[in-house]
Amino acid sequence: MWSTFVTTLKTNLRNRSALFWLIVFPLALATLFNGMLSGLNEGYELKAVPLAVVQDANWDKAEGAKTFVGVLSGKERASSGTDSDGGAAGERMTLFTAVDVDGLDEARTAFADGKADGYLRADGNGRLSLTLSPATANAIRGGATGADSNTAITVAAIDTMLGLYNRTDATVRDLIARNPQAAASRAFWESVGETAGLTRETSLTNAKPDTTARYYYALLGMACLMAMGYSISAVTTAQANLSALGIRRTVAPLGRGRQLIAGFLAGWFCSAASLTIALAYIRYGCGIPLGGREPAAVLAVAVASFMACAFGTMIGAIPKLPHGVKTGLTSAIPCALSLFSGLYGQFAMDLSDWIERHAPALAVINPAQQVTNLFYDILYYDSYRPFAETCGILLAMSAVFLAAGVIMLKEQRYEHL
Repeated sequence: MWSTFVTTLKTNLRNRSALFWLIVFPLALATLFNGMLSGLNEGYELKAVPLAVVQDANWDKAEGAKTFVGVLSGKERASSGTDSDGGAAGERMTLFTAVDVDGLDEARTAFADGKADGYLRADGNGRLSLTLSPATANAIRGGATGADSNTAITVAAIDTMLGLYNRTDATVRDLIARNPQAAASRAFWESVGETAGLTRETSLTNAKPDTTARYYYALLGMACLMAMGYSISAVTTAQANLSALGIRRTVAPLGRGRQLIAGFLAGWFCSAASLTIALAYIRYGCGIPLGGREPAAVLAVAVASFMACAFGTMIGAIPKLPHGVKTGLTSAIPCALSLFSGLYGQFAMDLSDWIERHAPALAVINPAQQVTNLFYDILYYDSYRPFAETCGILLAMSAVFLAAGVIMLKEQRYEHL
């Protein structure tokens, strides 16, 4: 059995077609994704926008507003709480770059010259207001992408911060008006800072979401199913009615069952090794994160490869089907199933999401989707329970595929091809 395993392993390593689809193709497609999607994450980042600051008489009297705006523009450091990136107190946070102007007319001139996307001003009570330029407002309202998408996210963050400041300022002014002695209390001012710092960043996922990761994980699902070819070849070469090598093996002292097991294990080893190479390139070459759970990702590759080999065993055992047709299915089936796992662009993503919402059973029985989910579970969930559940689904699929393959092999008759 060991010699059969080694011989099958060498045969698989000499199969240039299989090595191309399992190693070269994933690496080439991952490189293509990296070139096309490398800037996609930048559309969801906070980037500083230029804002004019109207420094009129009201602004000169608003000491708190000046300090607050100085922190948001990166000119001063926060004295408490966390910054916009969730960093420790005292770090700089920059939501906009301040362009100092003397009045509204000069602010509007900055609009026209493209030097500012909006302006900030203080009223007689020291409260801040944000006004956007018409061009910026129209771009945000139109749902544009790229730089306009960054502007929309940043403006929303600025508006939230201004709302927090104005509410806190109004509360403090009201309390001091009712109880003037509170202004002399250090505990009072400390409590104001504590109230403003009640909001903190909370991570809902194990790692920061990556908008491009889904494409790479769907690619792994497709490449995984292409590993079926190894098991199909192992089944074919062990049957006298399907290959000349199978005829010679029928007279060997090693039983057909043990030959099939050796071929299955050799195919599993080759497919797992090939997918591990693809995974390593996606992780370190393309920079797609795994949430610090690389060992779990290697285990995921082993489970997914086992399922693919079981699937290939079932296809290889189908009677009255030529070996060339079975080999063709190793490309047709992965390409078809990957359509529903989100590999082929936004349409495929929307289709995959629709199926998961309206026909979840179809998503469950899709091997390509489950392999994709396996890596998502590793990246995003805090616990390993979803990962274990998806592994259970893939192993259950493997048991069904192997059982079907064994049944067909036992009942198979030696027909002519």
